[in-house]
This record gives sequence, structure tokens and C-alpha cells, in this order.
Amino acid sequence: MVLTVTALLAAAILRGLFAFLRAGRLGPVPHGVAVTPQDQPELWGQIQAAAEVMGQRPPNEVYLVAEVNAGVAEQIRLLGLLPGRRRMLLGLPLLGGPTVPQLRAVLAHEFGHYGNLDTRLGAVTMRGREALLYTVEVFQEGSTRLHHAIGALYVGYARMFLRTSQSVARHQELAADQTAARHAGRDATAAALRDVPVLAATHTHYLETYAAMGRSLGALPPEGEVHGGFRRLLAARTGEQLALLSSGQRPPRPHQYDSHPPIDERIALIEKLPTDGRPDDATDEPAARSLVVGGVLVAQGPQPAGQLGELE
Repeated sequence: MVLTVTALLAAAILRGLFAFLRAGRLGPVPHGVAVTPQDQPELWGQIQAAAEVMGQRPPNEVYLVAEVNAGVAEQIRLLGLLPGRRRMLLGLPLLGGPTVPQLRAVLAHEFGHYGNLDTRLGAVTMRGREALLYTVEVFQEGSTRLHHAIGALYVGYARMFLRTSQSVARHQELAADQTAARHAGRDATAAALRDVPVLAATHTHYLETYAAMGRSLGALPPEGEVHGGFRRLLAARTGEQLALLSSGQRPPRPHQYDSHPPIDERIALIEKLPTDGRPDDATDEPAARSLVVGGVLVAQGPQPAGQLGELE
């Protein structure tokens, strides 16, 4: 019995260790489209300008994904002590709502994660979260009572670790918000955050009501029209109509170990900052979607987990 328990514990620890080592690698993005400066010069121009203002090097690669979100990652080396290849994910639906100044706030938030070393030193904590969850899953998939008994011990430790690391992750998000407000303006940053839940709810409504309405019959929009239709929906409705559309949807219930603070709390903290004289100018500025030229196909589907500093 002692040998069996020891072997099971050793196997779980080794699996968790290998998961920890793999977690810092930048894997493929199967549901995204890589865009280069030659493909999207205006979008890359905004990214490179934000990197210069923030005193950071720009990402090595940018992917457009089918989410109302943005995130950054870095191929860390020596547990984050050495810099590595950088990646930025930008949701194509996200670009449909904000103005260019608000997009600058989004980019400043993401580069704030780079500047605060969240993607390097903070990624060690996130890798620990991923490895621990993987170990718990291994025991949960076990078929014997011994697997479940040992797994129960790991679950208790996992909950404690997730609660502790959650405060670190939330502090990183609040720090990135403050960085965005300093470099892109208080009002533009608050407006960008305020638009995220509206855009997310509108995008969900669009997919369920329009884009996927013929899925059961095998009828889907033509190539390039999924996101094109979403842009036209946004253009055909006022901000009040979009807010009304999203108000009828129940917001997703936050996970008890969510790494992001509630968005209302984040907006309130930003609005407490002193006025910086840089208004949002939402009505006078072009939409961020105008920066993306040509047709871009982005496959629909969940994104793989990674060490991302996400907007939401």
C-alpha cells in the first residue's frame, strides 16, 4: 500500500512538473490569424506607437482572434529572468466598438503587463496555477478510491493556491489599468472598459440570432461575412440601442477564482483619478475597425489557455 501511494504521488508530481515546464511556451493559435506589418500597416502602426510611448519593445507577432478581448503573452526563459518572444492577441469583434483613442487605451493596458513584467515574472505564478489544475485533473480521472482520496488532498491545496494567486493576478490588472490611464487618458480608458460588456453581449446576440441561425440546416454566412455582419450590426445601431440590446442578457457569472476584478470596480478606480485634460472624443474619432483593411478570416472557437494578460 505504501509503495502504491508513493508511486501515485510521484507520477502526479512529475506530470505537474512537466505541465509547469510546458506552460511557459508559446504554442500555436489554431483559431487565430497572424497579421504582419505588411498585412495591416495601420493597426501595427498603433501597436508600435503604443510600444514606443510605453518604453517597451513591440510584440514579435500579432494574431486576430474571434473574441471580444485582448491579451499578451511572452515566451519566458529561466523562470522569467530573461525576455523572450512576445505575442499579442486582438479580438476582431473587439475592434468593432472602440474608437482609435480607446484602442490606444487597450494597447496601453496590454503593454502595461509587459512593463510590469506580468508576462515574465508573473507568469511563473500562472504556470503554477495551470500545473496544479492539471495535477488535480489527473487524480479526478483516476478510477480507484485511492486516486480520489489523494486528489481530495490536492484539491484543498489547489483552492488555497488559487485564492492566493488570485490576489496577485487582480493586482496586475489594476496596475495595468492605471498604466493605461496615464498614457492613453483617464476618460478613454474608462470608456474602453465600459464598452467591453456591451460589445460582448452584442456579439453573443449577433452570433445566436444572425450568424448561426441556419447552422442546424448547414447554412452559414459566406466566408468573410461573419465579422462583416457584426460590423454592420454595430454601424446600424446607436450606442443606446446596443446598451438596450445587451441589458436583456444576463451577464456571465464570475468564477470564484477569476483573475480579473469586476469591471465596475475597475472603472470606478479609474474615474477616481484626477482629470488629465484628455477627453474621450468618442464622437469625433474613427472606429478602431477602420484600422483593419481587407478581408480577414478568423475561425470561431475557444482559445487555448495561456499566460495572457487579458483586458477582461
